[in-house]
Amino acid sequence: MEALKQPSEQLAQLKDIHLPEQVHNYPFAYGWWLLLASILIALIFVTVKWQRRRKLSHAKKLALSKLQSTDNNDEIITLLKWAAFQYFPRNEIASLHGERLKDFFKNTLAIKHQEKFLTLSDKQFSHKYQLTKNSENETLKEAAHLWLSQALPPQLLKQNSVTKHEKQS
Repeated sequence: MEALKQPSEQLAQLKDIHLPEQVHNYPFAYGWWLLLASILIALIFVTVKWQRRRKLSHAKKLALSKLQSTDNNDEIITLLKWAAFQYFPRNEIASLHGERLKDFFKNTLAIKHQEKFLTLSDKQFSHKYQLTKNSENETLKEAAHLWLSQALPPQLLKQNSVTKHEKQS
């Protein structure tokens, strides 16, 4: 007899359809938070390194561009000394001139470039204020370009501080 119930009675016994609660995307699992944090840290690290590198090479770029329009020995040596002031302690460089200045420039270069620098700048540092041939100016200009492109910014700051520490011992 129950099977003979009216369809309206059967419908009355049905309950409303309930949708389940919506599943949220948050909070992420801990692994995703760690991944996001490590990506942010890496991005900040790369940005800081890039800005520091850009700031360090700014004086080098200025000196190289100025070198193109410089023609006499005095201006070239002054430009080299200015570039050295940007990267090295002023008290090391300010009193240097002539052969001592040339030795400073030679010693800040990598060993493989030192001989070429010495041959290009043969006597120009000791004859700074004398009139020279245009070809001698060009060789000093090449030496200056070599020093600016290879010695700046100094890569051996840590090694220099180690050698200073060893000298004090």
